[in-house]
Amino acid sequence: MRPLLFAALVSLFAFPALVEAQETKKIKRRTNVISVEEIDQIRNEVSDAWELVKRLRPRFLSARGVASFGNAASGRTTPYAKVVVDGVGRGELHTLRQIPVMHVIEVRYLSAADASTRYGTGYDGGAIEVKTR
Repeated sequence: MRPLLFAALVSLFAFPALVEAQETKKIKRRTNVISVEEIDQIRNEVSDAWELVKRLRPRFLSARGVASFGNAASGRTTPYAKVVVDGVGRGELHTLRQIPVMHVIEVRYLSAADASTRYGTGYDGGAIEVKTR
């Protein structure tokens, strides 16, 4: 009788915690990725990838890294991320304005180290990867 009572009590307390953990999992979003589910929620409200990123993850558009003394002496400022579309480098952030939001499946921010490892040098501010249809 006691093992059955113990099992019943454990299930009463464990079940709500399990349901709550699953609900939390659905709400949780990754900070370096804009998923297709998030994009679909505002797809009709924005026209291009720039507006999409600005609205959902504005931090992607800010300058990253530290302005070193060498950069300051040469007139260079803190670097911004570069844009990579479907694995091909496309240039600076303004390139996002040329990508219609209807074509975007996912947007991902890569740190400077990750971007340099994947795409080579020149990604001091990181990279914004855009996957399209």
